[in-house]
Amino acid sequence: MSTPTFPLPTTREHQWVVYLTARCNFSCDYCIQKGMIIPGEKRRPWGRYDELSGEAWVSALNALPVRPEHTLILTGGEPSLHRDFLYIATHLEGYKLDLTSNLSFDIDTFVETMKQAGKTFYSSFHTYHPKFMAPEDFVQRAKKLRDSGVIERPVFSLLDLDAFPHFRDQEHDENIRAFYESARSLGLEFQRNEFRGNHMGDAFTHERKQQMGCTSGWVNFAPNGDIHNCQFHLEARKNSFGNITQIQDCRPIPAFGEFFSCGDFGYCDPCHENSGRGAFMDGTGKIFRRNADDSRVYLRWMRAEDSLEVGRRFLEEGKPEEASQAILVAIGKQQEGGGEASPESWAELGLALWAGGNEKKALAAILHAIQLGSRDPNCLCAAVELGRRTGHQDEVQVDLLQFLPPERLQEIEKAVEAVFV
Repeated sequence: MSTPTFPLPTTREHQWVVYLTARCNFSCDYCIQKGMIIPGEKRRPWGRYDELSGEAWVSALNALPVRPEHTLILTGGEPSLHRDFLYIATHLEGYKLDLTSNLSFDIDTFVETMKQAGKTFYSSFHTYHPKFMAPEDFVQRAKKLRDSGVIERPVFSLLDLDAFPHFRDQEHDENIRAFYESARSLGLEFQRNEFRGNHMGDAFTHERKQQMGCTSGWVNFAPNGDIHNCQFHLEARKNSFGNITQIQDCRPIPAFGEFFSCGDFGYCDPCHENSGRGAFMDGTGKIFRRNADDSRVYLRWMRAEDSLEVGRRFLEEGKPEEASQAILVAIGKQQEGGGEASPESWAELGLALWAGGNEKKALAAILHAIQLGSRDPNCLCAAVELGRRTGHQDEVQVDLLQFLPPERLQEIEKAVEAVFV
């Protein structure tokens, strides 16, 4: 009898997240737990669960035969509200742990318990909420946690609500200013955490728009142990793959790059749509990303022309390194099967490399484009100017004369001199 396949993907494309509880001691205006965020528009909050006990979590997670390549995130709600939070934190074995919390728990007890158990968290993420904690209190808690050593890489964050002034008031802004001043005085470093996803309008009205193929990089464990592969299905309590307490009966979660049909496109995954852990495929087979800022995870699944388009967009946004990467992926796809990439692709790679300061590599790519047949004036001018900048002007001239009449090359050189010299 064959051994059943382990149902949970563990590769670097996947992030495992344990939602210990849906409860929270704060009541942020933008939280998914709110029954009404926009006045007059009711929505279904995430709700309550029959939470697994600490022993059940530890027993189930420790019994798994493999561990994820990424950290295992303990979150909520506010995870420290779980009655067995400290037991779970100190009894999980073989995991690199990450904690996401509002930092309202007893820091001294947490630190003492972790040290007594000889345990540490690999990383943690804590967001400051001005309405529910004084800035001095949060900063002191952050400093105490940082100095304790029980968390190797703590990160403290502000939620970026600049675009949503109706969530802010005078007290909020005053607390933020005091928070910054206090944090700087103690040498703490903070980052801004963007408000992700839609907010107004269709953000909270579920309309089935079209059937799409989806590939997701999430392994989410609900507070009752149910397993979902996206944030929306976790919150909607639908399409569970099984329960962690009965892992042997779970359906396998599709590997990243295996697209499954989903009817929730256009509403799904509001909190994590910018995470770079997913992509969609439309009815024509075209694959596109959720976030224009992070293509590295799933460029490999795109068609060559789509990767080129990603590269062009990155170059327009002033991100030449990302542009070069996307164009290189496209060139690699065009060369599959022993073929040659288009001269236009090599020319675009050269321009992206030049924008990133890699002048010698840029020159090589552009000369290759010319050898393959490109006669685009921008490409020819770039070759002449890069030859001058890299000290290979004579060699470039010899190369170009193989493809251009002398009078045409002279025109190009005069044009370049008028612009750059």
